[in-house]
Amino acid sequence: MKNISTSEILQSCGLNWNVTKERLMYAGECTPKANNGLHHTDYYAIVREDTGQVFTTVKEGYTPTQNRTIIETMKGIAGKNDLLITKALPINGGRKIIVQMQRPDNHVVIGGQDTKQYVYAINSHDGTSALKFGFMNQVVFCQNQFAWMNANGLKGYVHKQSIQDKVNNLPEILNFDGQEERIAQLQEMSFQPITEEQSQRLMDYLTGIDSTIPNWAGNISTRKNNIRGDLYVAITNEINRLGMNKWGLFNGVTKYTSHYKSIPNRLNGREESIYSGSGQKMNDKAFNWLLNN
Repeated sequence: MKNISTSEILQSCGLNWNVTKERLMYAGECTPKANNGLHHTDYYAIVREDTGQVFTTVKEGYTPTQNRTIIETMKGIAGKNDLLITKALPINGGRKIIVQMQRPDNHVVIGGQDTKQYVYAINSHDGTSALKFGFMNQVVFCQNQFAWMNANGLKGYVHKQSIQDKVNNLPEILNFDGQEERIAQLQEMSFQPITEEQSQRLMDYLTGIDSTIPNWAGNISTRKNNIRGDLYVAITNEINRLGMNKWGLFNGVTKYTSHYKSIPNRLNGREESIYSGSGQKMNDKAFNWLLNN
């Protein structure tokens, strides 16, 4: 999206709308302070202007951050750091928006696999999260994706102040060293062999199943059985392709979250899961488990 105006990005990505903060009132007895019997509350509705959809209720101190502000902020970050905006999309009807930017050193090799590197931002209009910045990697061959939002890679800013002044010092917002450290750890994992027992233990950890119990499959729900089965298939495929090592095992998990895992049945549901939802959390749990086991 190089040299494209903010208005063009908003229009082409379905983000050309604002949110408003509207005070909530309730009907009651007419008094001098309640004209026509309508009484003010201490709460406000965050409303999508073009559809009238109410995203959430907030208190007075909450300040909405408009889509235009987010895009202009990301363009400022991109300009300062030779990044390129590659994606902007609404999540869950616009309750969240995601903006993704490509790093100039976009390609890195992990375990012989060409992997793309991105920076992304998430903003919520429903009060579920602050404005956050994080990192995304995508393995080119299989399109497996993994994002993280831990302390080394991301900072968040609550909706109680303007974000414009935060952009002036990007290193305080995005710790690129955090992404480099994560890549180095993944590269090291490609040389660390694993056993079948380790693979089973990771699947147990991620699914909450104890496969050491006799007849365990007959004592869990169909849903958990299906999750475990799909995860096993994904991990087996990636280990066969990448080898019996931690990188292959981690790729099996990211293959599951990127292609197998059930997702919200709505527009951009897969991205919602991978960037900030249950898919992202599972990938992060797997990575941290592999670091320590």
